Amino acid sequence: MTIAYAFVMSVTALAAKQAQTTIAVSTLVFWQSLCCTLILIPQMRGRWQKRPLSVWKIHFLRSVGGFAGFLLYYWSLNHIPLVEASLLRTCAPLCVPFVVLLLHRVHIPKSRWLPLFIGFIGVAFVIQPTPEHLNPWHLVGFFSAIGLAFSMVTTRMLSHQVSGQETLLVYFFLSALLSLPLIGLQGDALWIPLAAWPWVAAVVVTLYVGMYLYNLAYTYAPASVVSPVSYVGVVFSGFWGWLIWDHVPNIFAILGMVFIFLSVLISTRMTRDKG
Repeated sequence: MTIAYAFVMSVTALAAKQAQTTIAVSTLVFWQSLCCTLILIPQMRGRWQKRPLSVWKIHFLRSVGGFAGFLLYYWSLNHIPLVEASLLRTCAPLCVPFVVLLLHRVHIPKSRWLPLFIGFIGVAFVIQPTPEHLNPWHLVGFFSAIGLAFSMVTTRMLSHQVSGQETLLVYFFLSALLSLPLIGLQGDALWIPLAAWPWVAAVVVTLYVGMYLYNLAYTYAPASVVSPVSYVGVVFSGFWGWLIWDHVPNIFAILGMVFIFLSVLISTRMTRDKG
């Protein structure tokens, strides 16, 4: 499920990058969220249950995190290569311990700092934070990982209390609502040109399938186990970037991939040994 999710989401990123040549990011996020909401509403008919306020708070955090993650990710796609944007987004596992610290007040064990340090070295290789090379859109791509980390942690929290369909429906509905004021503030058009609809449809279909697989994966396994497998999505993104835009990652991006993947592997091994 995780490998399928990684491949499908790489296609989502490809279609989103193409769609954004004619429509704004906020408009794309609105329509992808609205369409997925309409797909999910029939699935929840007769299945709604009264939820305590604590559950709705987690729903809200998950939705805001997911919304911010996608919005920042799509923005970064317009300014940096697909493989680098995808690589920075997959840094979400590095941010998970800090999200857990913020939400649960669970301090990061000393043993976890080594893989985190290795992972952030990898991030530095990708971003190259020097006056000559620093691109602020790399930072935007990394901030999308923070939103995804919130989504990962809260999805796991919700999995013990609500169905995956409910989690997705609430997320997509709130994401559509959050997109509307952004469209208005930026003065973007709400309607989509006819020529852009095939790409938007591809985003909607692949996103719905990908998020369904995402919820299943994080329902049956913790983020620390799923994350190393989902990293294969960077390979898929690299393939699309080479095939369509003739982009080949430089040595720094490749080193960044190696360090980040190594940090995720070390974290996963620690989790398994502890279990």
